[in-house]
Amino acid sequence: MELYTARMRHSADSVRRFTRLQYDTFELWRKLLMLGLSAGCMLLGIASGPGLFAVLCVFVGAMLLTNLNARANAVADGVIEATGGSFPVLEYRFGESAFRDGEDRPAVEYARLMRLVADDEYLYLFVSKASGYMIERASVQGEGGGDGLMRLLADRSGLRWRRPFSLLTFRLRDLWG
Repeated sequence: MELYTARMRHSADSVRRFTRLQYDTFELWRKLLMLGLSAGCMLLGIASGPGLFAVLCVFVGAMLLTNLNARANAVADGVIEATGGSFPVLEYRFGESAFRDGEDRPAVEYARLMRLVADDEYLYLFVSKASGYMIERASVQGEGGGDGLMRLLADRSGLRWRRPFSLLTFRLRDLWG
């Protein structure tokens, strides 16, 4: 029995958004380490006074800071290149115990979900650190719309919804899951 339907129109922007969120969700420790190294290098350069060493330290710190999302961007660029500019439109169908993202695709049991993340526009359903689904929240059809689907997924998977990473809401337990 079909309880909800939804859609995802992918684009270069959605691929970049997904990979950045995926990186922030599962590789946050790496990003924070780079941020710390960046700050440390810049502070060392500033504290060491004028000279070549100071300039090099500040330069390395600035390079690390400006490349915090380099890994996510590289993955996104690879995916975008592989699509050749032809991005898919996925049609999701949610039932009692599983969902599908196409007629010819196998069903994904809700018990296989490992992380649920939601922002104001999208729902992200992860089955592993390397694989997930992105859904346009406004496209959800069914009782309660996007909020109803979120309740169904939380109830059936036993998971709670999380917000994307933000320094304003950061907690140490975000590093471990």
